[in-house]
Amino acid sequence: MFRAEYVGAVDPDACTGCRQCMRLCQFGAITYSAANHKADIDPRRCYGCGICRAVCPGNAIGLHPRASVPIAAKLW
Repeated sequence: MFRAEYVGAVDPDACTGCRQCMRLCQFGAITYSAANHKADIDPRRCYGCGICRAVCPGNAIGLHPRASVPIAAKLW
């Protein structure tokens, strides 16, 4: 499977900590912090499919161009 041109990112101010995104991520790219009750996406593991964004009830997840995220820019 090829990675998309995008990677997901969570807006911590909009994240409600529901973990719906975590349940659907087939790549294990989403983690949850019990300390701040928020989800986070590891851009190195994200394939940019957008499923997490579609399920987020708070619209807290956005897709950003892979090239603009230095840690993931060369991962294809």
